Amino acid sequence: MTYGSVRSVLWALAIGMVALGGGIAPTPARAMTVLQVDLKALVATADVVLYGKVAGTRVLDRRKEGRGTWTEIALDVAEVWKGDSRLAGKRFAWMHVGGTTADGITVHVPGMPTFAAGEETVVVLEKTSDSHVVSGGPQGKFSVKALASGHKTVTRELPDVHFVRRDPQTGAMQPAPKPVAIVRTLNEFRTEVAGYVADAAKAAAIPAKAPATKNGSVNK
Repeated sequence: MTYGSVRSVLWALAIGMVALGGGIAPTPARAMTVLQVDLKALVATADVVLYGKVAGTRVLDRRKEGRGTWTEIALDVAEVWKGDSRLAGKRFAWMHVGGTTADGITVHVPGMPTFAAGEETVVVLEKTSDSHVVSGGPQGKFSVKALASGHKTVTRELPDVHFVRRDPQTGAMQPAPKPVAIVRTLNEFRTEVAGYVADAAKAAAIPAKAPATKNGSVNK
C-alpha cells in the first residue's frame, strides 16, 4: 500500500516488507517502513504547515468507489507557518488512510499518525488530487503540549516505524537509523520552520543558468 508522496523527496511506506537493494527484506510485523526525510526537506516540499487544535475526525468510507477507508481530520488553524495566510482562524481538513466503518471494519496502518479532538498539533501537509495528506507519513505530525510554566513544547513521536534511505552511490534502498526525537519549545520550532520556509523560497527564486556553448560563451 502506498500513501502520498513528497514531491522532490520520494518516500514509500509498506507493511511488513520493504524492497532493499533489489530484493525483499522482512521487517518486524505490524510496522510501517518509510523513506527517511529530514524536517528541512519536509517543509521545503510541503504545501502548507499549520499549527492549531484538532476540532474532530470522521471516517470516510470509499470502498464502493474502490478507494478504501479514510479518516478526515479537521483543524482549527491558529497559525499558518507556510501556505495561504488566510487559513488562519479557519477550519482546515485533510485525510489519511484508515478508520473504522459503520459495519465494523477497521483499517489500520501501524505507525500512521493519529489525531484526537482537542489536541494541539503542528502538521506538515502536501496537496493530493482531492485533499491533503501528512507529508512523510508519521514524520509530518508534531504534538504540542503545555507545561505547568505556561510554555509549550513540540515533540515528534515515531512509534512502530522503520526507516530506509537511498544509497547516494547505488540508488538502492538500505536501512536507516531512527531519527533523533524532535523536542523544541513552540517558539523555537516556529523559528526553525520559518527558516526552512525562507530557504526554500530563496532557492525557488534563483533563476536557472543558461547553458554554455562549447567555447564557454553563454547562450542567450
